[in-house]
Amino acid sequence: MAGLPDGGAQPSAALREAAGHGETDAFAASEFPPGRPYDRLLALTRSGTTTEVLEVLGRVRGTIPTVAITADPATPVMPTADEVVVLGYADEKSVVQTRFATTQLVLLRAHLGEDVAGAVADAGRALADPLPDEAVRAEQFTLLGRGWTVGLARSRGVDPDAPRPLTRSVNLDAS
Repeated sequence: MAGLPDGGAQPSAALREAAGHGETDAFAASEFPPGRPYDRLLALTRSGTTTEVLEVLGRVRGTIPTVAITADPATPVMPTADEVVVLGYADEKSVVQTRFATTQLVLLRAHLGEDVAGAVADAGRALADPLPDEAVRAEQFTLLGRGWTVGLARSRGVDPDAPRPLTRSVNLDAS
């Protein structure tokens, strides 16, 4: 299986492969390697309009089954993918969009048979609890990952719209 990323493809690919569900790769849509014998293509696209994603889906149509996960049911990805999962409740209009990426990752982890109740409870606590003063005062963050969390660290650590660089150490160790 190949995944076209929108934040969750690399972590999902690592988790799927580690769970024994077969070889799984994650690529930016612009880097998708044509001709590889994938059994399925998963396109992760919040907007449903990303040109490169739509081009890849069109190029493989009829040769590889395709599934898209999107947040908007009124976009070009709907007729382009063979199957579509719409996470409309996870769409957002903000500078740093994390709800869709987080929701798709939880969906894909649950699809692999993982019990995500603990992660959902942790997220609820993180949103409810006030930030520690040290975190509020911090000017830089560095996100580190290991195993499937490498993709999380990479996708969350690169934000061109961030008001300041993310270079303060935070360990996302999955073990």
